[in-house]
Amino acid sequence: MPHLPEHLLTGYRNFMSGRYPAESDRYRSLAREGQAPETMIVACCDSRSAPEAIFDAGPGELFVLRNVGNLVPPYEPDGEFHSTSAALEFAVQSLKVKNIVVMGHG
Repeated sequence: MPHLPEHLLTGYRNFMSGRYPAESDRYRSLAREGQAPETMIVACCDSRSAPEAIFDAGPGELFVLRNVGNLVPPYEPDGEFHSTSAALEFAVQSLKVKNIVVMGHG
């Protein structure tokens, strides 16, 4: 298996030595109590659009679903698995999100 690119390893090390210690209480709280974001973002999986960065959101603030074209297909009650509708249902029914944002980009 090929190794991770060095910049990813460096980024991980920076996270573990910088951001994680600074926000460790928040991460521990999320691990202990679970997530309770108020907003779900449906975004494109395009690597140039990063909802957490664009909205300056911290850990646990957004529930993000990314797919090709930030699509929300119509509900199909056919017994098949549909990841987008499953994520939406989880966000609304379990997490009780108050806002759903479909984030486009140009």
